[in-house]
Amino acid sequence: MRAILKNNKIEIMFPYRVELVNLVKSFDNRKYEPASRSWFIPIFNARPALEKLARQRFTIDSAVIDAVKEDERRVKEVEAIKILNDIDFESSLALPLFPYQKVGAAFLCKVGSGLIGDEPGTGKTPQVLSVVNINKAEKVLIFCPAVLKYQWASEITDKFLPGSRVIVVDGSKDERLKLWRSEARFYIANYELLLRDFEDMNCREWDYILADESTRIQSPFAKQSKAIKRLRAKHRIAMSGTPISNTAQNIWNILDWCNPGSMNSYWSFISRYCLKNTYGGIYGYVNMDELREKVKRYMIRRLKKDVLPELPERIESDIIFALSAEEAELQKKIKQELLFSINKMDISKLENPMTLQFTIVKFGRLRQLADSLELLGENKKSTKLEVLKEKLEEFKNTDQKILIFSEFAEMCKILNRELVIYNPQMIIGETSNKERQRIVEEFNTNPLNKVLILSSAGMYGLNLQAMASVIINYDLPFSLSKLEQRIGRAHRIGQKKNVMIYNLIGKGTADMAIKKIIYNKQKISDTVLGDIPLTMSDIRGMLEL
Repeated sequence: MRAILKNNKIEIMFPYRVELVNLVKSFDNRKYEPASRSWFIPIFNARPALEKLARQRFTIDSAVIDAVKEDERRVKEVEAIKILNDIDFESSLALPLFPYQKVGAAFLCKVGSGLIGDEPGTGKTPQVLSVVNINKAEKVLIFCPAVLKYQWASEITDKFLPGSRVIVVDGSKDERLKLWRSEARFYIANYELLLRDFEDMNCREWDYILADESTRIQSPFAKQSKAIKRLRAKHRIAMSGTPISNTAQNIWNILDWCNPGSMNSYWSFISRYCLKNTYGGIYGYVNMDELREKVKRYMIRRLKKDVLPELPERIESDIIFALSAEEAELQKKIKQELLFSINKMDISKLENPMTLQFTIVKFGRLRQLADSLELLGENKKSTKLEVLKEKLEEFKNTDQKILIFSEFAEMCKILNRELVIYNPQMIIGETSNKERQRIVEEFNTNPLNKVLILSSAGMYGLNLQAMASVIINYDLPFSLSKLEQRIGRAHRIGQKKNVMIYNLIGKGTADMAIKKIIYNKQKISDTVLGDIPLTMSDIRGMLEL
């Protein structure tokens, strides 16, 4: 049983079975060819049919999948291009847009409110600013992480819309109140101010509210999410390179904020698309083809490989190493303790969020051990650190600049101390905005600065493609989306070199287990663009590696 591409149509071949014939007869525009005893369907809107065939264990040729993806891309572009001629893109921004960015802006103009989910590094900011300017918006409120506020201001005034009056809301309560009452076109605030300054920011109806890194409002029960939904706005645009950071239900709140009621109620969403166990935990998903079609009405998403073919390659490899005998023994002990703790738990509590979070925290000891015994209070040599130093030796006499990522701020500080010969710079969550800007500028301009050390908390909003082309993941995050954010700091518009990515992974360590999980859990990403959440069974599996 097979589906292949033939004469720009999809040929479906199978031995005669009544149930399969009835299935194919349910497809739109199907046609039977007696000579070949095959059925044919057009490529247009073929995805639902192919998904039904796949469930019947048909083999779908890769050429068919590629043809359907290309047709979907073309259709979306054609739909957007219908209104392109009515839009003056040339005067919408000081800098021109790429063709795919015009399509994205046109889509957002068409839907009014929606989600732009383009992959990190494709340039979402100019698209939304173009939409704002095309529609002559006079009052725009921008929410973003605190570390990105001044970058947003700089992008508006220095690059895309020079001459625009921009207010970055910061300072004491009295200072912020004065800023809210001042006149400007753009007001930029961090999400935390939603609860502190709600009444001040809700004193007017906004033309546009932009939510950058909109995963900050993906929980329908969080106070910030509830607050942003109460703000009055004519249009709302969410922005995220990783639209679903954890579970499929994350998309509900973001799209419900953009277009209230568009995804029905949260509980009807859960009932329709999620499978729940007897304890109320979600263990799977259904009707994903239907959900994907609903999401596509309000979201546009493009990948770098599809819209930036000129972008250099990203080449990823793992550096596998063995732990020292001392590290291995300690790891074995911690694993046994944690497994014993899990096995003692009442089965009804295993997927309880509090229990899960507690166990993840305890699992963090294994992650720290894999990084350095120093994180556990042991003043002993780290095998991974020695492996890192050996790798850096390869670039010592080159002009390559290197980004090193770790999940742990304390590990970043250790690396900053141990790699002094490379004149390193460091950005972590506690680094101020002013210091971030100084460090990035120095890293990009000073040839003596070979290494930039970054925590996951400190990496957002940094454009490092001008100089950096080597990425070393000292450890791995639980989330594939966060890993993509790391890579997106260098692999983005403006990069001229191939980007080399190295993952340092000790045999049998937490990193080996985490990589297995984040790369195996892409079923939801392939359908609704999210990662499947970490479960207790995942942790048990990691401990047993």
